Amino acid sequence: MGFSYCVMGVGVQHKLISGMAISPDHSIGETTMFPEVFEQTLQCNPNMMDALGDGICRCRWITDLVSTNDVTPYFLPPSNVTFRSKAFAGWSDMLYLIWEDMQEWLEHYHMRSISETVNSMVMARFGDPLRKRLDARKVTETRLRNVAHNVRGIGYLEIIDGIVSHWPCKA
Repeated sequence: MGFSYCVMGVGVQHKLISGMAISPDHSIGETTMFPEVFEQTLQCNPNMMDALGDGICRCRWITDLVSTNDVTPYFLPPSNVTFRSKAFAGWSDMLYLIWEDMQEWLEHYHMRSISETVNSMVMARFGDPLRKRLDARKVTETRLRNVAHNVRGIGYLEIIDGIVSHWPCKA
């Protein structure tokens, strides 16, 4: 009770959530929600160049999914990994990037910590456990928390950077 899985795509420049998949069912793994989040993120940012991810993204099929969409994957592989792609070319491409220049690769990968910052920002603002008991309502409450984070972030961008939102503001 009071918990749901939420896989999010987060932009590293403005810390806005670009895609999310939520499941209160603990039998569904986070990796199965990744394609939906990645598709939403691609729709929000079709010119995306890099995809940064934590441990759930270090599967061969996820790296291949990302690289076949012309996005460079930066997912930290396990320590006992091999170059065998097992029919997923994106896996070996990512490992060769690490092998060629590990320091540069790690500099790109370090930006992944911004997604953890977004998790912390949402938890700081809405730290209470989910109040809803029904699964559909848990999903709605989690989604609303994330949307509220984005609305707040867009408000800051309007004030600080002078960026104008696409929706009309009425005073």
